[in-house]
Amino acid sequence: MKKWTFLLSVLMLILAGCSNGDGASASGGDKVIKIGSSPDGYPTSYQQDGEMKGFNVDIYNAIFDELGYEIEWVLTDWTGVLANLDTGNVDTASNFALTPERGEKYIFTDPYYHSKAAIAAAPGNEEIQSVEDIGGKDVGTILGTNFQNVLEDQYPEHGGNIVDYENNEVVYRDVGSGKLDAYIYGREQLLAMINDKDIPLKIAGEPFGSQPVGLPFKDTKENRALIEDINEVIGQLKQDGTLTRISEDWYGEDIFTED
Repeated sequence: MKKWTFLLSVLMLILAGCSNGDGASASGGDKVIKIGSSPDGYPTSYQQDGEMKGFNVDIYNAIFDELGYEIEWVLTDWTGVLANLDTGNVDTASNFALTPERGEKYIFTDPYYHSKAAIAAAPGNEEIQSVEDIGGKDVGTILGTNFQNVLEDQYPEHGGNIVDYENNEVVYRDVGSGKLDAYIYGREQLLAMINDKDIPLKIAGEPFGSQPVGLPFKDTKENRALIEDINEVIGQLKQDGTLTRISEDWYGEDIFTED
């Protein structure tokens, strides 16, 4: 009996050492950070041929390479990303707007850029020329993202009928076919999809609702220390031009000048 008790104690110690449960984990001497993301968020973060690519991916690689972490990507739809963050299945999440509501649940790094929302419609849709034209129209949004909140905040009397979707591809198809009148999403993502992927959309009017984007974490002592390290690296990457180069690679312009 004593032998089995001893073996069980050793096993529990081994399992306890595999993850600290409060932040980034260490396995085999390597520091690992789990980042939740959707696999189809071109150009911010998306999976291609089994590899994660994108604007945010390049930024996170630069940050965590400097800090000596290996990134483990956990891919789900956006609702799953939020659920994984809440349950601790991931340490942080990609492309996360830092809103006051989210500040009640998480602590954040310094923002590394500011995201703007935009309304998109089919190229032949002459009825929607700006966000002011969506009254009485069906407007798609991705479930769990913050763009609907931006719309409600900036245009509380917009009068549009919000329709929740789980992924971008279905929205692009429905807007292009006329089943859906418009789509609210990130300005940068929409521009890249229109220019690089030839999706059947156009930006209607000016972007709006600039919001800071950073990395969210649960509020623990370990995560507060990690955030301090990340913030220091973000400052370095801004100063040495790394963030500007990444922006120009993906968008052809320095979006950080707009912050």
